[in-house]
Amino acid sequence: MSLIELALQRVKADSAKGTAEKGPANAGQSSSGGTSVRTEAALPASVAAEPREPEIFITEAFLREKGLLAPESHEHQQRAEYRHIKYGLLREISRQGGHGLIFVTSALQGEGKSFSSMHLALSLASEQDYTVVLVDADVIRPSVSRILGCEDRPGLMNALADTGTSVESLILPTNVRGLSFLPAGRHEERATEFFSSARMAEISRQLLSVPNRIVVVDTLPLLLTTESRALASLGGQIVLVVRAESTPQNAVLEAIDVLGEGANVKLLLNASVRAKALEYYGFGHGYDYTTNNNTTNTKKQP
Repeated sequence: MSLIELALQRVKADSAKGTAEKGPANAGQSSSGGTSVRTEAALPASVAAEPREPEIFITEAFLREKGLLAPESHEHQQRAEYRHIKYGLLREISRQGGHGLIFVTSALQGEGKSFSSMHLALSLASEQDYTVVLVDADVIRPSVSRILGCEDRPGLMNALADTGTSVESLILPTNVRGLSFLPAGRHEERATEFFSSARMAEISRQLLSVPNRIVVVDTLPLLLTTESRALASLGGQIVLVVRAESTPQNAVLEAIDVLGEGANVKLLLNASVRAKALEYYGFGHGYDYTTNNNTTNTKKQP
């Protein structure tokens, strides 16, 4: 029995005990849906009265340059796999009456969670009935902010630290219709306390107050930090990214335990290799959440 099968068996066992529904979102490879880039900028309905020019430009050439697309011969497979994951999440959102809060996390570093966050956001943004805000809550290693050139822009932590700051004012429009981005913002040593605060709950409500908006949050690894555990308490769906042939089985099961019996957990298998010709990995750089600068190197896209 494979690592993922064992983890899924555990999730199903929890569900049988009367916990919230938990179903696997299992992609055979790192993949992407809805990556066709549109030139039209879209803003949430509440702030659309004053159109803003895109501040972030995402093109296929940009994604390829950053190592975020599979080889051209496998792009269709990419899109199909993330589309499969997306519709499982959308069904849950529909059952919850449009409560579109999705946290993307992992047990350990280097599993591809930020890669998955970006592609989920892109795929969801291609839906005509929704808008998407991608939030970088990885305040220790804000990879998405760095990739999008927004590492020094104010963002989530600024809104948390300053109650007079409107979180909506910090959201940056992109050239992709329906997609906007909230950077991680300032560095803050007390991130866990901020994420556990009433202010964070208020910001979450504000973000979700826009009709038909989905909020995709890239969080930190569950077993290496405490910040993502605090965020998970806000509810919503949790996508746990598991790296094939890499993530230890006990780490997956421990991460599920950390989230608790009531958590709505989905599993996403990343970087599975079906054949040598289909090898595909996510980010070409590792994370380091330790104090000894001992990074985990991951392979880049061929």
